[in-house]
Amino acid sequence: MRALALHDNQRGVMFRWGMLTAVAACALAPLCGESSMQPTRPNSAHASAVLTASQPSRMGPLALVRDPFVPQAAELPQGVVVRAVVLGTAPHALVELGGETVLVGVGDTIGGVPVVAIDDRGVRLADGTLLHFEESGL
Repeated sequence: MRALALHDNQRGVMFRWGMLTAVAACALAPLCGESSMQPTRPNSAHASAVLTASQPSRMGPLALVRDPFVPQAAELPQGVVVRAVVLGTAPHALVELGGETVLVGVGDTIGGVPVVAIDDRGVRLADGTLLHFEESGL
């Protein structure tokens, strides 16, 4: 019997199919083995901790105390007053913190809370607090 010659593209196709089957065999091999997890018996001590959908929950209804996706309001120092705002492409504000006046911009922190916006109403913090702009009678 005479052997047939293979062209380069036929060899490439055979090589790809061989690699595909080898990778598939390696990927599926763990599924053929025995599992290390053993099911619990219904009368074991661990079975009482497993609840199925048909069993009622021992806990009452779940009550959310706060939204976990909204940051908690930080305790701002007493006497935080926005004295002046400068609007434009890079807004800033003069904020009085306990007798000390500091210049803050968007991204700076006041009492550990980042400043997210500064507008004509005042300074908005990341926790939703708006520090109102108080005009002085100068």
